[in-house]
Amino acid sequence: MSKKKQELKIKDKRHWVDKEESGENGKDPDVERLPTYVENLKQQVEAGEGKLKEYIAAYKKKMAENDEFRERLRKDVDSRVEGRIAEFARAILPTLDHLEMAKDSARKSKDVDKLIEGVDMIQLEIMRIFDGLGMKEVDCLGKEFDPAVAEAVHVADTNDNEKDGKVIEIVHPGYLLNEKLVRPAKVVVGRFKE
Repeated sequence: MSKKKQELKIKDKRHWVDKEESGENGKDPDVERLPTYVENLKQQVEAGEGKLKEYIAAYKKKMAENDEFRERLRKDVDSRVEGRIAEFARAILPTLDHLEMAKDSARKSKDVDKLIEGVDMIQLEIMRIFDGLGMKEVDCLGKEFDPAVAEAVHVADTNDNEKDGKVIEIVHPGYLLNEKLVRPAKVVVGRFKE
């Protein structure tokens, strides 16, 4: 038997040993080798991109929460407005009933004085309801004309110097709701003329 010598081949993979065997410039073509500083920068960029994605997701979640909050707030405001309208309707409905009774009474009795008395009572009842809701009549009669709460529909000449520039007649009363103007008063303003 003849013994053949087995050849053992050893390949040194160190990049500086054999440049031709390991590829150009001593780098293995299958493995991308980067300097440590560049690898660190690449890892920082990847971490930054991950953080950015987290921030974007958190931002979108917060915006969705804000939209839900706005919708709940809108529904709450709508509910409160409807409640106030219903409260006003409950307060004013008995007055409408009284108007109907005043009309029926006037038709039956044909007494104008009783009709006027009934309408006066109804007017007082409406003013009581308005007062309960915080609505007040603008008090401007005999006072200096204020365009913020009154609208002059006529200027009347007067012989009294004290009435110059003052409200001498209210054509239609104005109203304030909790100090906010609902309707300006329509008034006649005096102008002194000798």
